[in-house]
Amino acid sequence: MKKFYFCFLMLCGAVLLATSCKEESSAELPEFRLGTPVVIEATETTALVSCEAEFDLGAFAGLTKGFWFGSLRASSEADFRSVTATEVEGRTFTCRLTGLTPGEQYNLYGFVGIGSARYMSGAALLETRPGDDPVVTPVFGTPSHANVTENGATIRCSFTYAGDRTITAAYFLCGSASGAELKSNVSATAGEKSAVLTDLSPQTTYTYRLYVVIDGAIYASAAQSFTTAASQGGGTVTGDTKYPGWPELVPEDASKAGGEYYYAYHMCPDFRVGGRLARNYTVCYSSTHHCPVWVAAPRHKCYESGASRTDAYATDPDIPSGIQYRSKSTGGGCNKGHMLGSAERLATSSVNRQVFYYTNIAPQYSSGFNTGGGGWNLLEDWIDGKVCADTTYVVIGTYFERYTDRYGNTASPKKIEFGGRSDVSCPTMFYYAVLRTKRGNTGKSVRDCSAGELMCAAFVRCHNNALKGKRVSSQDMISIAELEKLTGHTFFVNVPNAPKSTCTASDWGL
Repeated sequence: MKKFYFCFLMLCGAVLLATSCKEESSAELPEFRLGTPVVIEATETTALVSCEAEFDLGAFAGLTKGFWFGSLRASSEADFRSVTATEVEGRTFTCRLTGLTPGEQYNLYGFVGIGSARYMSGAALLETRPGDDPVVTPVFGTPSHANVTENGATIRCSFTYAGDRTITAAYFLCGSASGAELKSNVSATAGEKSAVLTDLSPQTTYTYRLYVVIDGAIYASAAQSFTTAASQGGGTVTGDTKYPGWPELVPEDASKAGGEYYYAYHMCPDFRVGGRLARNYTVCYSSTHHCPVWVAAPRHKCYESGASRTDAYATDPDIPSGIQYRSKSTGGGCNKGHMLGSAERLATSSVNRQVFYYTNIAPQYSSGFNTGGGGWNLLEDWIDGKVCADTTYVVIGTYFERYTDRYGNTASPKKIEFGGRSDVSCPTMFYYAVLRTKRGNTGKSVRDCSAGELMCAAFVRCHNNALKGKRVSSQDMISIAELEKLTGHTFFVNVPNAPKSTCTASDWGL
């Protein structure tokens, strides 16, 4: 009972120390979040230990970094010792603890101190070797990396183990000074290990290690680093997409990029999924039509709650302002039609503000298209019902040539006054290209699915007021291949098994 009471005090003390530090520190200092310490090596009386902060420790002067540890049998704080770290590199600080007792178990904490206050990590278990029963530790090879691009890399490391304890897990941890660590699990057997990293940031230095867990003890390889390539500004123009891990992306048009078409890849400023900043949407914007050409985005319920609509209409900072609307004014019988809707991005206020960039807005007729019961609103509501537990990927696009739909409705090109401009093209058709798993709850990436596990289709509606009250039917659906032929764009290139040439109305409940 005494030990439990002391552990409880330790936990409360750690929280109070961190709170005190936060209150006393200057406004420039962030809250220090520390990872759980790692025991790199342990002998009978010494241990090499490390701990990682969430950001580069070298950026802040006057900090004390170290470790606080004591036996599991300790009954008071007086039995714990503090040791200052002897090595600091980037986010990681390291120290060799000495004077330990053979065969003893210790509670080990990392800390960062500011003045007399400390930010504490969670506890790790440190176990020294018994004096008469040496523990065999894994032997690591030298970590290496290959295929480093703007957004990806392959990392490798090997290990051998001659002991008789159980290897319970093995994984890579990779992170930059400004982002959360990425964990890549590998098989828990000795040998060569590798992991393919995607969705990395351009021109960023990443540090990685291989970790092995043996009977609860964590062992780590030496650290290695690589730096991703610089961004090419407009992405690739070879038919590939800028980010090969994003299923929704449309390749940039080499003949129009930087002239007629401009591209922006918007990440969520403060919304994370799996510890990493989530992407919001990508837009292709036309300097000729002064209107979005397409907007590509993932759809999932995790984006849809947490904040309120901001109505923060503004120019897109990643697209030249001179080709965008100049205001939120309307005209030509149209109102402001979001491509990616506000209700689809309510995770935070900052995320919602991005969908109010003018590059995500097109003129849509207000009386029978983008209004309650309007043709486009009915399609949007219907698409909402197709968003599944697995992520759904959408491309919402415009068309500017003369267009006739299967109901016999026709729209012709024209220029209108809109957004403070008099040269805005009024789209003749809007479409949704949609890709998802058939089951909707597989827990698998669409990139790992067979063609039989996927369904994709395009849903098109002529831009006029004649479809008000018209429910979505199979007459609104065409294959992705047909949409590609019509628009000249290529969809879902990052999902090789996407069944683009076929679409079945019954799969979509039509």
